[in-house]
Amino acid sequence: MIKPSLKFLGVVFPPDSDDDFWVVLSAEIGEEGSKGVDVFYFNLTTPKRLMYVLQNQKAVFKRGLIIVDKYDYETAKRLIEDIILECRGETWHEVRSNIMKYCMTEYGG
Repeated sequence: MIKPSLKFLGVVFPPDSDDDFWVVLSAEIGEEGSKGVDVFYFNLTTPKRLMYVLQNQKAVFKRGLIIVDKYDYETAKRLIEDIILECRGETWHEVRSNIMKYCMTEYGG
């Protein structure tokens, strides 16, 4: 069984506010014990920013959307680590497919 591991989590553009933001998190995830990674993207936002977005569009449908009450890098990191713990598989392809249910990839899928 292959266990995925979060190798690095970057914030594409850090938020200006702790309670009103929408940021993209870039997660480098690979097999535990190996150096190789694939890059996955999560969207982290607050209800306040989500309401602002909904004023300008009728709906939000986005894979990888995580809604939190305030910005906290460590909490976001733990959430993503918890998600990928559930994504084990027999092959890396299976692991990657499982992770992709929760986010976008560097290739858009």
